[in-house]
Amino acid sequence: MMWKLGESRTSRELQDDGIQTTDSSYKEQESQATESKNAETQTETSQPQLVLDENVDYDKLAAFLRRICPKVITELDKMHRSRAFDGYEPIEDNTDDAVKKLHVLQIPNITPQSEIKVSCVSWSCTGAVVAFGYSHTEHENWCDHSGSVHLFNINRHDFSPTTPSKTLETRSCVTSVSAHLFEPSILAAGTTSGEVLVWNLQKDDDCLICSSATVPGAHREAVSQVSWIRNPDPTQQRPLLVSAGRDGRILIWQVGTHSGTFQLSDGFVILLEHIKHTGPGKTVPSPVGGAGVDMELGVTCFSFNKHDLASFVVGVDGGGLLSCSTVVAKPAPVRSEVPLKDPVLSAFEKHQGAVTSVQCSPHHENIFLSCGSDNEIRIYNMKQTSPVQMIYVEAGVVGLEWSLAHPNLFAAWETVNGCVNFYNLRTGEVISSLQFPALEKTAPITTVCCNPHSYHLFAVGDMYGRVVIWQQPTYKEDQ
Repeated sequence: MMWKLGESRTSRELQDDGIQTTDSSYKEQESQATESKNAETQTETSQPQLVLDENVDYDKLAAFLRRICPKVITELDKMHRSRAFDGYEPIEDNTDDAVKKLHVLQIPNITPQSEIKVSCVSWSCTGAVVAFGYSHTEHENWCDHSGSVHLFNINRHDFSPTTPSKTLETRSCVTSVSAHLFEPSILAAGTTSGEVLVWNLQKDDDCLICSSATVPGAHREAVSQVSWIRNPDPTQQRPLLVSAGRDGRILIWQVGTHSGTFQLSDGFVILLEHIKHTGPGKTVPSPVGGAGVDMELGVTCFSFNKHDLASFVVGVDGGGLLSCSTVVAKPAPVRSEVPLKDPVLSAFEKHQGAVTSVQCSPHHENIFLSCGSDNEIRIYNMKQTSPVQMIYVEAGVVGLEWSLAHPNLFAAWETVNGCVNFYNLRTGEVISSLQFPALEKTAPITTVCCNPHSYHLFAVGDMYGRVVIWQQPTYKEDQ
C-alpha cells in the first residue's frame, strides 16, 4: 500500500497497489530467558588535584637548581662525548671462535717486484673506509718518487678489493696517514719531503684543502708521523693535527676542515741534550744543518695520553723515550722561522736500538708500550722511569697496536715471518688463538690499525703492497 500526499494537508487520496513477495516461513521454538536485575548508582566527576607542600621554600629550591644544573649538564655532555660503548656488539651464541681473513686489498700494478710497501694505514671514524699510503722500500738520499694514498669502502655494495673508491696523489712517498676523529671525509698525511697534507674527500675535483709546503716553520725533513688528537681546551671541540719529523720538530696544527685554513698553532723541538738522560748510548747527530747543527734529535714516533691530553711520550733517534708536555714547556735555544719550545719533562730508560713504536693505552691512564730494534717490547708506567715489564721477541718487533675491544690485549708484529701476534698485558704471553697468520706469499708486516668503530676488525699492511682485513673472534681473558 502506498500513501500519496496531495497539495492540501487535510485531503488524502487512497490507492490500492500490490507487490509480489516470496512466501514467508515460520518456526516456533521455546527458549529459557535468564532473570536480569538492574541497579543504578550515581557518581560525581572528580578532578585530580596536585597536592603541594605548603612549606616549600622556593628560594632554596631555585638556589639548589642553579647550583646543580651546571653539574648535571656537564655530566650529560660528558656522556654524550663518551666512546665507552663504541664498537659494542652483543655476543651471539653462534660466534665463530676462529680468526677470519675478510679481504686482501691491493692495487693491480703494485707487485713484490715493484719495491713499494704499505707504509701506513688508517680507518675512518665510521669504520667503513680504510686508507693506506704507499712508499718505496729504499731511499738512498732525497726522495724523488711520487706517492699515493688509496681508499677502500669495504661496506659499499660495489666494493672491489682491487679498485679503490678514491686515489690521492702526492709529490713524494707517503710516511703516515691519519683519519679525522669525527669527520669521515677528512684525511691527513705526511710525506718524506716534510709536507703535511689534508684532504676533504667530499670535494669532487681537487680535494686537497691544506698543505704545509709554504707555511713558515714547517718540517724540513721527512715526516715520521701525523695524528689527530682531541683538543686539550675543553671549550674547543675541533681536534688538532699533530705532526713529527726527523728534524726533531713536533708541530700542532689548527685545521679548518671546510674553510681550508691551516695554521701552525704551536711548535716544539727535541734537543740533543736530552740524550744524556736516557742512559749510555751513541751520540746521535742532528738531521738538519744550519744554526742548529747537532742540537735536535730526530723524532721517530709519539703518542698522546688519552686521559691527559697535554701529556705525550716521544721516541727519538738513539733509543730515547721522553716524557713531554704541551703546557709545561720552556723556550728552546734554536733559531727558527717560528718560536719553538722544549717540551721534555723527563726521560725513561732507553732502548738499545731505534725506537720504532710507542703507544699510550686507551684504557689505562698511565700505561704505555714501546718497542725498538733491540727486539724488546716494554711496558711502562708514566710515573716511573724503569719499565714495569720487558718482553723479548727473538724474531724482532717493529710495531705495536692496542686492541680497542679488550684493555689487556695488544698486537705486535715481527720483522720476518709475516704474522701478527696478540699479547696479554698482564702476563706478557702470546694468545695463539688470536694470531693473524702469514699469507701464502709471505711478506714482512709494516703496519696494523684497529677499526675505531668495529673493534674486531684490523687492517694489516705489508712489504708487498697488500692490506689484509682480518676479523678477530671474541676474547675472554680466562679462556
